[in-house]
Order: sequence, then C-alpha cells, then structure tokens
Amino acid sequence: MLFRSKMKINQNQYINKSRFTSAKENLTSPFEFEHVSDISNGYIQSKNFSLFNGVSDDMYCGGNSTFEYAYFLLSNPIKSKINIYVKNSIITNHSHSPLIIKIYYCVEDIVGKIESSNFFCISNSNSSGTIPQGKIFFGNELDKIYGVYGQNLIVPSYNSYNLNENGSIVISSGFSYLFEVIPINSDITSNFVMSFSWWEESISSYF
Repeated sequence: MLFRSKMKINQNQYINKSRFTSAKENLTSPFEFEHVSDISNGYIQSKNFSLFNGVSDDMYCGGNSTFEYAYFLLSNPIKSKINIYVKNSIITNHSHSPLIIKIYYCVEDIVGKIESSNFFCISNSNSSGTIPQGKIFFGNELDKIYGVYGQNLIVPSYNSYNLNENGSIVISSGFSYLFEVIPINSDITSNFVMSFSWWEESISSYF
C-alpha cells in the first residue's frame, strides 16, 4: 500500500544562480515533485504502536546436542481477531557448519514440544506495556507439521540471513510461519538464533 504526499524544494540562493535575474524569474513557483512512501518500511506501524520485535532463545542441533533438527515459529493465536504481517525474519548461524532452512507457510497445526519466547517488545518507545498477540515459539521435537512447504535457504557458517518480507507474509488467526533448521554437517553441534519483526492489524478494520 502506498501513500503519496507533496514536498516543495526551493533553490539554494548560493548555487547555480546567475548574477542578474529578472523580476519575472523571481516570481516563478518553486519546483514540486511527488514523494512516495512505502508503509511496509514500518514507519506507519511504529507510529500506530503496532510494530513488534522478538527473538528466540539460542538453539542447538546436530553433533552432541542429541537433536537432529530445530524449529522456529511466529504464530497467531486462533482467537486473536488480528492479522500478523511479517516485516522481516533473521536467522543467525554461530557455528562452523552451514545450515539448511526449510520454510513452511500456512502452518495450521503441529505435533510436538515447543517453548514460547519471552523476549519481545514494541518498537515505539512512547508506548507503555503494549503486548503483542503474536507469539514466537521454538523447539527441537516436532513430529508432524501441517503446512505448505515453500522454499529452502542456505545460511553459511558465522553468517546471518535476513528475509525482508515487508508485509508480504500474512499470518491469519490460528496459523503460523515456520522455519525448520538442519545442519549440513550433522557431526558438528550447530548453534543459532532467530528473530522476527511484525505488525498486527485488527480484522474488524477491514469491514
């Protein structure tokens, strides 16, 4: 969604101005152009106290960790009455082994053990005590994933991968956005962490 606003720029009197100007030139209007602002950059959402950031705990898999995989989810509770728009997702690899990331969309249900992150905040420091409805979950033991497998990513060792979704991923109530992490070298214990940034909009605002 795009908003347009007009800005005016006046010519600097000390730059590119001829020594003699006519009265007619002095009466000319300032130059005008249209500035386009993309609301997915987070400015509008932060202003409206609806932009949130959160991070998981550090996770391990492979090697001596006893776990083969790890999972990260950004979830929208089933009775939330909001839509979640993902701004960006960042996974950081702190290990020697590159990581394979499998991304699942429209995840409706999972079977297994996961934990909820307590590390989240609103991006606007003028807000006091605003709590997001969206939840970040993580874990190593998921038996089944009911969702749409969408794409693969490779995160090199000691590197980060930033997915700039910019609102293109929408999580409806009762659904999740899921990342499955697999170390390329299963003999090495891999260590990594994931963060999400998102905004929330009431479903009632669309009607």
